[in-house]
Amino acid sequence: MDSLTQIVLGAACGEVVLGKKIGNKAMLFGAIGGTIPDLDVFAGAILYNNEIDAMLFHRGFMHSILFSILGAFLFGWLVYKLSTQVSALIQHI
Repeated sequence: MDSLTQIVLGAACGEVVLGKKIGNKAMLFGAIGGTIPDLDVFAGAILYNNEIDAMLFHRGFMHSILFSILGAFLFGWLVYKLSTQVSALIQHI
């Protein structure tokens, strides 16, 4: 899937799941979450000299069930921290 489609799909999923609870931030967090699985392409290009190993890195562990579970907890924690900091900043202003 291309990057734009992943961003739009992630934003749509964020809106459906959390739109009523956190408002427009749900679309932003969904768009970020939809993009994260493909950002490892940059890390693979740095870690490996050839395209085959970089693609194996991208399609291997980063798309595995284990990474999905670990990534969900990590991303959830990051969203929680970011959301509380943004809310505190808005209340301060």
